[in-house]
Amino acid sequence: MKNELLDLLVPSAETLRILIVDGSAYLRRLRQMHPNAEIHAVTPYAEVAEHAVLADLRVHWHVLDWRREPLPFAELFFDRIVSEFAIESAYEPYDSLMALNRALKETGTLYTSYTNIRYHRILAGLRNGEFPVRGDRHLYAKPEIVRLLNDTLYKEIHFFAGERDDDPAGGESWAEEGFLNISDDLTTRTWLVRADRSTAAAANLKMFFSYETRRTIARLLHRIEYNIDVEEAVSALHDLCKREGIFDEYLADFITEVCVHDERVRFLVDEYKK
Repeated sequence: MKNELLDLLVPSAETLRILIVDGSAYLRRLRQMHPNAEIHAVTPYAEVAEHAVLADLRVHWHVLDWRREPLPFAELFFDRIVSEFAIESAYEPYDSLMALNRALKETGTLYTSYTNIRYHRILAGLRNGEFPVRGDRHLYAKPEIVRLLNDTLYKEIHFFAGERDDDPAGGESWAEEGFLNISDDLTTRTWLVRADRSTAAAANLKMFFSYETRRTIARLLHRIEYNIDVEEAVSALHDLCKREGIFDEYLADFITEVCVHDERVRFLVDEYKK
């Protein structure tokens, strides 16, 4: 079984901003999936950017080595980033993932992949004294990937099988020796990863209203929660909701997301409203 990284993306006619890093082979399919997107591509090879085969895809090219040079993009710029080798081939994986995180919008998503060091054939090679790392390539196990993505501020992480054996026998033999085989990890050569900059709940909240408005809501709610001029804060919150058109359901979800004592905050907001 084999799935590609683009299989994780949902086709859309939205005018998204998408970055693809070292993935020129995916560009034609990506354009078909996102006909109205503003697509940027990073490659270290000028001849790739100038290739006639890719000329009709309306791609903004950036010729640089992303492992050595900073990305030339503003913060909060992209809706999606596809970077197949962001983890496995980066010189400094933490720095690379942080740079990609900063380039993503608050509701943005990173799509990447890695070769699984717990794949049974790699384990067999290690047992025989082979170390399958050459040059700048690094292999990881899933817990290391989770820790790395958590440390670089990705809030939700999902794994999907990329390349997996059809015959489970190879993995089962290692499981019999005591190796954990959760989600058929021992028979999965590559894992595909979707890492969201925000949780699903927070991402939904960030789709409405400006950053400044959301920041003001959060500040007022925290003043209410911790008894700082509560009546004044509730009055300012209601004025803001009326002025910006913030509806009750949105405010209720916002309270759930940002407040520890959410029931108490709801009570105070309703009490002083009366």
